[in-house]
Amino acid sequence: MKHAALLALALLACAHAPAAKEPRAANLEVQDAVHGVRYALPAATETWQVTREGTARSPTGVETEVSSFPLAAPGTPQQCREYARARLSGKNAASADAGGANADAPREQASSDAPVVGWSFTSGAASAPVRNRWAFFTREADCLVLYVTGPKGDPFADQTFDTAARSFQVLPLPPERQRDVDLLAGMGFLERRDPASALERFEALTRREPDNAKAHFGALMAGFELGQEAYARALPHGRLALRSERDLTPEQRHLALRAVGVMELADNQVREAADTLAELVVRAPDLAEAQYNYACALARLGDAQAAIDHLRTALRLDGELAAHARQDEDLKSLRGSAAFEQLTTPAK
Repeated sequence: MKHAALLALALLACAHAPAAKEPRAANLEVQDAVHGVRYALPAATETWQVTREGTARSPTGVETEVSSFPLAAPGTPQQCREYARARLSGKNAASADAGGANADAPREQASSDAPVVGWSFTSGAASAPVRNRWAFFTREADCLVLYVTGPKGDPFADQTFDTAARSFQVLPLPPERQRDVDLLAGMGFLERRDPASALERFEALTRREPDNAKAHFGALMAGFELGQEAYARALPHGRLALRSERDLTPEQRHLALRAVGVMELADNQVREAADTLAELVVRAPDLAEAQYNYACALARLGDAQAAIDHLRTALRLDGELAAHARQDEDLKSLRGSAAFEQLTTPAK
């Protein structure tokens, strides 16, 4: 009887025990090897489609992506946000100037600084509005941006952004990868006609890698683009770049010799300029500017005959230099000589 009662109680307890909860689906970790970050995505009813670059798309149309852009110097996520806003505004202004209506212009904008620095806005046609959610992070002088887009009002898109932004981790890049990032950033600034920012990025790399000839070359060219006020800062980089025979391409070496020679002349380092430009005219004998600048250095050193010879070669390559030569103070020691007058006087 006692055994039966205990068995009945046991059966009763089992019958009323709460049902075991189904295990909650785990978040999906995304590893972005290109940008050096990782973050998590919430579990979806169907499988996320994730690429190696870190782009992901859910079956419901929610998309995530990571991109990066450079600053001139280490900055804050807030600075990255302002830069991104300005860049997007510039694109929209250009579209408006072209006379086109831009449905992607941001509207219903909102910003936040916690738990992450974010910016959200609506874009797209009124019939199918898209909500854009951006979160900003930094790695030294590079901005990293997490984008999450989805239909406006979609709660899963909000959940995706919250999960991804809170779990977002910026990982250190291997030294060789960081080197490539810095070089590309500097060259990008040069291409966008921003030599001041390019100089900052290249110099930051030279401080980490003092023997990096390409970084010194980039700093030299940035200083050359900035003009004479930056020559004193850039010239040491040029000399360090020229120490390397194998790290610069022939074209880069020609450009470095040209820039260094001009800077040395401007700084009255005439003997050094003559040596630099002598190498350039050997390597690039058909470069009129090289022949001309070498003639200037020789004239300032008092070697009139050699100066005339190289000036003659320069004018043969580019006759329009004659007008400049007649006004050039570097060539004033040659003025009045029969050879100089014959070379620079326009034919009647």
